[in-house]
Amino acid sequence: MLEARLFYGAPVLILVFATPDVINDYDCALAAENTMLVAHSLGIGSCWIGLSEFLKEAGVPEGHKLIAPLIFGYPAKGKRKAPARNADVILEWII
Repeated sequence: MLEARLFYGAPVLILVFATPDVINDYDCALAAENTMLVAHSLGIGSCWIGLSEFLKEAGVPEGHKLIAPLIFGYPAKGKRKAPARNADVILEWII
């Protein structure tokens, strides 16, 4: 089944499109990234996936460009914690 394989069993799919009059596609990508960051802060997992097979069946209006197909759901392994930061990390400036 295409849907199960494509969406990895995620219960939510969000498609971020750019309309034909959008000047900068990067704004759409940044909005998608911010959505994923907020979801992560709430314990919700997300993944940027490919949808080339699905778009023709979805009836996307002519000229609209898919920027970010995102899936969301609660991770099967529970919320993962970020690794502890090491206070004595030394940064090296490369000029």
